[in-house]
Amino acid sequence: MVSEHNMPDYEQLRDGFAWEDIEEAADWDAPEELNVAHEVCDRHAENKEKVALYQVSEDGELTTTTFWELAEATNRFANVLEDLGIERGDRVFSYMPRIPEHYVALVGTLKRGAVFGGINERFGPDGISYRLSDCDATAIVTTAANRETVADALEDAPSVEHVIVVSDDGRGIRRGDVSYRAAMETASREYEPADTGAEDDALLYYTSGTTGLAKGVLHEHRWVLGVAATQKYAVDLQEGDCYWSTGDLGWLTGPINTLGAWFWGTALFTYEGEFDPEAWADLLDTYPITVLFSVPTAYRMLREHEDVLENVSLDLRHALSIGEPLSAGVVEWGEETLGVTVHDTYGQTETGNMIINNYPTMEVRPGSMGKPLPGIEAAVVDPETGEVLEPGETGEIAQRGDYPCFFAEYWEKPDKTADCFVDGPDGGEQSEAMRSSSDGTSDGEWYLSGDLAHLDEDGYFWFEGRADDVILSSGYRIGPFEVESSLGEHEAVAEAAVVPKPHRERGNIVKAYIVPSEGATPSEELKEDIRNHVKEELSAHEYPREIEFRDELPKTVTGKIRRTELQDEVEEEAEAA
Repeated sequence: MVSEHNMPDYEQLRDGFAWEDIEEAADWDAPEELNVAHEVCDRHAENKEKVALYQVSEDGELTTTTFWELAEATNRFANVLEDLGIERGDRVFSYMPRIPEHYVALVGTLKRGAVFGGINERFGPDGISYRLSDCDATAIVTTAANRETVADALEDAPSVEHVIVVSDDGRGIRRGDVSYRAAMETASREYEPADTGAEDDALLYYTSGTTGLAKGVLHEHRWVLGVAATQKYAVDLQEGDCYWSTGDLGWLTGPINTLGAWFWGTALFTYEGEFDPEAWADLLDTYPITVLFSVPTAYRMLREHEDVLENVSLDLRHALSIGEPLSAGVVEWGEETLGVTVHDTYGQTETGNMIINNYPTMEVRPGSMGKPLPGIEAAVVDPETGEVLEPGETGEIAQRGDYPCFFAEYWEKPDKTADCFVDGPDGGEQSEAMRSSSDGTSDGEWYLSGDLAHLDEDGYFWFEGRADDVILSSGYRIGPFEVESSLGEHEAVAEAAVVPKPHRERGNIVKAYIVPSEGATPSEELKEDIRNHVKEELSAHEYPREIEFRDELPKTVTGKIRRTELQDEVEEEAEAA
């Protein structure tokens, strides 16, 4: 076990923190000279034995890639892109599973100086084509298994000139495609990374689009300095760690944890398959994974099927979660069953990183998001005035946009970019890394996240829900997360989601959709027991007046509960009543 942490004392580090300290950890002369690919790969390649990636395929086969091998492969891929005429700043997207070639494409694209974007495999042709056409992407890298889906998408994405296909046997490669393996075999193994700096474009990832059309979020090469800080202080990466970040490269969480870890030379572990309790238990038993980073749904499902962990030998020293708030019950379960405290984290595609976290040397208050990363000014503000609210008052989570991983802009949408900000009390001088002239931000402006929270007296953030998810009932403002957390602590509840249902007298009532735990039998008696549980734990006005049992809850491609779909259902119910 680790006896010392990278952050011995939160307050002390926060008071003395300077982003220049992270810049000095880079190999090039950051921020003027900075290329993500060099910092996360090439500079670690001198040691030919140093492992970058352990990848386990769906059939259980292990592939090990050293930084030296990764550097050579990404050199070849950068040359492939250059030979195809792909220039600096061109957009290159991926649509692939968690295979080694996906990581090569990510780093190789950045090495070329092009802009990388990932698309999760759960998106169909419409989701793919929208992203490709919105930014006039030049190329897409995919697999033979995904080629037909990509072909359908390309009918509405005329800007794409090149399709690079990974195929082990040559099947699935169409006329005009580029064979990944053939092109890599003949490409030069030498390549000088593009001479980029902090202000050059690097990543373009799209929001999930749950509240409208997805927006392209642009990040620059300075982004890597922000994610490096989180991996050092919140993830607390140490020499010799084996880090399993279960995130997919189709979402920004994947590059955040991958490239943030590789900045420090940490070995990453990944599994090609999707979540399965037995498979995950076997992987945790077989491989010396010391740090686990996943999503609340995975931890909840492991808790629901915790028998798979009975005879598993765990090497974990640290675990983290992102995506949705983590209930206190899951935190307590992690301590009892996994032997570690699962630390909740918070971030958005726009923040480029987990910017509010719980830290190993800081008191964890189960249910809280924690405190801001050193170097980031965050607060709970009135979204209309930008005024910082007192502890206990509900407002929007906001940050000053002066830290390296903060987004540069929504892709070619200056008005939408500007709409994210509100004037507030002057926060002091902003970092040179912030492009005030292009994104509309300036000293004193807050970026509004759209997420509601409150602070406690000690500066911990407590999530309350999306601004448009709050339930107004009989004059009370009810945060869905608090109710869902309470429901989740009932022994008969595996998962829960609550939404407002229109009501003639109360305006709205709380309706809960519940997936029962194994062995629990849905009944009116169980509904009443669950209601009483929430009443006793929270208050009389917050309990769900209606409960409906479901076999499963609708989810987004990232595993988040789609409350908007449930909301549509209850509104139809109310209209029909």
